[in-house]
Amino acid sequence: MAWSKEKILINIENLMRSKFTNPKEAFEYFDTDNDGQLTKADLKQLLKEAKVSSLIRGLVAEFMLNEFDKSKSGTVNWEEFKTVVHTYVKE
Repeated sequence: MAWSKEKILINIENLMRSKFTNPKEAFEYFDTDNDGQLTKADLKQLLKEAKVSSLIRGLVAEFMLNEFDKSKSGTVNWEEFKTVVHTYVKE
């Protein structure tokens, strides 16, 4: 199976719709240490649950971190995550 940005986004959107009632619930679920930040490891877990191939998970998580971390903190906070969800996940 060829993985494209669109395919990955569709898988993430499907995960969000099927498992969570709102974006905050998803953020809190993947924030495994409850520090209000998603790490690269947290993003890799999100991608795993979205059934993204293990061969590209690390690269995609790194890309997501670089793209979504507007504060350049090395993590994705709730405000950054919320912006991403509203940008990429159709309501």
